[in-house]
Amino acid sequence: MPLILSASHGGYLTPSTVHTRNCVGCVTGRDAYTQELTRELTNAIKAKTGCYPHVIINRLHRKKLDANREIIEATDSTTATEIYWHEYNNYVDSAREKIKRTTTKGLFIDIHGHGHTIQRLEIGYLLSKTNLQQSNTYLNSTSMLNKSSIKNLSASNLNSISHSDLIRGNSSLGTMLADKGYPGVPSSAIPFPLSSEPYFQGGYNTKKWGSKNGGQIDGIQIEHNQYIRFDSTRRKNYADSLATALLDYMEKHYFLNFHLNYCSTASLKEIKLSETVLFPNPSRDFIIIKTHKNIQTISVYSISGKLVLKQKKAKKINISELNNGVYFVKIEYNNSVSNHRIVKY
Repeated sequence: MPLILSASHGGYLTPSTVHTRNCVGCVTGRDAYTQELTRELTNAIKAKTGCYPHVIINRLHRKKLDANREIIEATDSTTATEIYWHEYNNYVDSAREKIKRTTTKGLFIDIHGHGHTIQRLEIGYLLSKTNLQQSNTYLNSTSMLNKSSIKNLSASNLNSISHSDLIRGNSSLGTMLADKGYPGVPSSAIPFPLSSEPYFQGGYNTKKWGSKNGGQIDGIQIEHNQYIRFDSTRRKNYADSLATALLDYMEKHYFLNFHLNYCSTASLKEIKLSETVLFPNPSRDFIIIKTHKNIQTISVYSISGKLVLKQKKAKKINISELNNGVYFVKIEYNNSVSNHRIVKY
């Protein structure tokens, strides 16, 4: 998928063979349960779409490697540790390159955890508290656009939404999550943090891998409060809501009819008459077949290859009785065959 998930501070490993960072001012505390949250988010996205996002997790403890810092601070100037910093960044870079080759544009999400007293999400676009406290006109200025990690999205999105609206409007990520019961800043309800309130605006990864310095892949840092992270049930429920919010966000701003095939960005308007499209996908009850061909037989197979459903000359598949999961659909026409993947949830 054109989505990258990064978890740089959730690692547990502390091998004695890797230097322990003790540089002045270096932060070594781990963002507890962010690795688990990233894995649960990945599973939720897979369950909803049948597709995987790109996922990069630093499994080394932060006191060994800080994968959200430039190389000197990240490794405490230790040459032997640099290989791990380069590996982490090379994985992100390879994911971005693949997205650029296939879908051109995409979204990078850097997942972190904060220990601030206020139990809310902190969503970072590289804009400071002072920046966010200004008017929408100010946020839409060239100076703020050039500072933003979603610079490309603000210049080119499906509904021509302004930068300020993308940051804290009704279709901003913060508002989408707040609508699901997870308040955050910035959002329509909390447009900016007060001067006395702590706020993480985004770090090295968001700056490096977002679109501030060019390109068509945007970056957003999400700092998660402890109430969400520390309880396994709450964390899993939140991961499911975040998965839905991210998919809705990409459909709203990036890809027309994204829900029709999460593994591709082809819209119905772009589909040739000779092609066949199955939607909605994922679905709970029915799958519609859009095609100009004459369907003879439809066969649905489980992921293990077992035939679970078969019907003739129809353009609607009832999957309500199937178990949740991924299935393969074989459609036979007069003189040809097409194969598809669907997800039942």
